[in-house]
Amino acid sequence: FIYLEEAGKSDEDFEDLNESIRLVKEVIAAVDNKVNEHEKRQRLKEFHSRMDSKSIMTMKNKQMFAREDLLRRRLIHDGALQLKNAQGRLKDVHALLLSDVLVFLQEKDQKYVFAMLDQRSTVLSLQKLIVREVANKERGLFLITAGTDKPEMMEVLASSKEERNTWMQLIQGSMDKDEDEGIPSETEDDKRQLESKAREMRGEAKMRHLPM
Repeated sequence: FIYLEEAGKSDEDFEDLNESIRLVKEVIAAVDNKVNEHEKRQRLKEFHSRMDSKSIMTMKNKQMFAREDLLRRRLIHDGALQLKNAQGRLKDVHALLLSDVLVFLQEKDQKYVFAMLDQRSTVLSLQKLIVREVANKERGLFLITAGTDKPEMMEVLASSKEERNTWMQLIQGSMDKDEDEGIPSETEDDKRQLESKAREMRGEAKMRHLPM
């Protein structure tokens, strides 16, 4: 607070202080982002460890998706949803929005397996996926797999309108990023680069007399 009062005496000091604050905020944001990525990585590993090793799903493009493919991707969001089958019955599932696919799992004998739904694939590529609201159902959304010979539509229900909107926004955001399949995990080099950048920013901040 004393420094803030003195800083007002010159525009140069004020600019230095603003730059120091910006650097500190940048460090905090970078650390928060890494913590969030680490937590999601650990959560994805938990799903991987609980999955039946024999469970496998054929995607619409005929590509096989197995348990090990989970760890080749990055977890964006997960949560409980319901899928509606051809008879109108609802199936409880747990959805994993990964960097390039949307995966639906169900529990069986205290393990996770790929959800079964009318002999349709429950691992959906985000490429050319269309997401739409369900008319007159504030909790519902349609997932339409376009770009194939036989487009398929899946009706999904969230626990609330807000949760439905969150899923729609995150799915659309992931589609817009168009990330490649097989996202590598964070390396030690990534961590060292972040730590080096943080030390550099702290050093610059101290030179501008901002206590850390």
